[in-house]
Amino acid sequence: MTLIAPMLLSAKCDATVVCRMFAVALLLCTATVMGAVAPVNDSFTNRISVTDVDAGGAPLRVTLSATNGTLSLNGTTVPAAPGRPNNLVPVVPSPITIGTDPFDQSSTFAVHVTGNGQQNVGTMFSFAQLTASLNTPSATQIGSVDASAYTGIQFYAIIKTGTTGARLTVANLYTDPVGGKCTTTPGQPTSCFDHPGAQLTISTTWMKYQIPFASLAQIGFGNQSPTGAAFPKNAITLLKWDIGIPMTGLTDPWELQVDDLTFY
Repeated sequence: MTLIAPMLLSAKCDATVVCRMFAVALLLCTATVMGAVAPVNDSFTNRISVTDVDAGGAPLRVTLSATNGTLSLNGTTVPAAPGRPNNLVPVVPSPITIGTDPFDQSSTFAVHVTGNGQQNVGTMFSFAQLTASLNTPSATQIGSVDASAYTGIQFYAIIKTGTTGARLTVANLYTDPVGGKCTTTPGQPTSCFDHPGAQLTISTTWMKYQIPFASLAQIGFGNQSPTGAAFPKNAITLLKWDIGIPMTGLTDPWELQVDDLTFY
């Protein structure tokens, strides 16, 4: 994955991202830069051969997080929560043998994360999630992307979970705190993080997933977002692969491998 960092702190930013594993075709986006909203014209090149991996680039940022339990990134165990700022582990794509992904046989990198043992504790609901922030050059520079020209989200993946499954959620300016339309206080009618999403088919081999924006629905615990044909495609901030956590007991071992993320 080759990342060419954008020129920030200007009225217009240009960025080129060459990324085998998470290559997203976008036309227009807006970025919050030092507290001000500036227009950004980002050019993303899709499915280009990888020459190197740069996990610290921008604007795409991929992270792994969980409240508790065990997490593993590319076969290396990482702590699920303690000892990390903001409860996040930066995700570096792992090399794969050419031909491993049958849908893109020239692919040489993919994300590979695993975990188990996440558990709800008392009144606190646990989570385990892989997140792709689509226009986040840094922790203080968070923006949205305009996918109005597209129907939905596509990626190739292996999604192995227990019976609780996994869900793809799509955050937008109605459900993400950066939009200023919801509150981070839990249990409120306007609470953040009730991102519209869709249940994903469990798979033990590579599958092609296509998730139309119009199919996304909220669980119903937080601030309302337009859904169906009115889903705000012009205000997407991030994507999450959420692992289902059982109401009681430990989460079964799970595994996610993801390649060639794009809009379609």
